[in-house]
Amino acid sequence: MMLPWHKPVSDPRRSLLDDVCSAIDHVSGGGAAAPAPIRPESFLGADLGLSSIAVARLAALLQKGGGRRPLPLHTLFVRPDGTILQDVRVSDIVSFLERERHTSRA
Repeated sequence: MMLPWHKPVSDPRRSLLDDVCSAIDHVSGGGAAAPAPIRPESFLGADLGLSSIAVARLAALLQKGGGRRPLPLHTLFVRPDGTILQDVRVSDIVSFLERERHTSRA
């Protein structure tokens, strides 16, 4: 068992989550009018109130931070069977970015 004070100083997932939360806060206009705190389980639309324009702005920010290789952000909103998702969680974005980082290093 790892105690909180024994956690590694550099937690890449936590850092990525912080970056995604900052980007969401930026596109939503900053915390004052936010309908709910940004949490990993929060849905972009239903919980955080992001409009489709704000989600597009978020995608652009994530793409900019993703480096040279284009990120297939559209895949976040498509299930493996091809059906479209209406909303995604913050944790879905973090997991997607982790997979993309891993893929780009391989």
